[in-house]
Amino acid sequence: MAVVKAFAIISMPFVLAEAGTGIVSFAAGELRIPPYVGVGTAIDLAILFSGLAVALVRATRKTR
Repeated sequence: MAVVKAFAIISMPFVLAEAGTGIVSFAAGELRIPPYVGVGTAIDLAILFSGLAVALVRATRKTR
């Protein structure tokens, strides 16, 4: 259960960031991806890669 709780806590900033970009995209259309590739794509990729990096670091970190 501790692993699930830790995963939820660590992933929450990335979930909130994705939700935020989705809300901005829905409300203003500024960060939409299709049919345009631009700022929205860059932001989504940055969130994706930073989340993957955090998950990789946590998975490979040695515990004491």
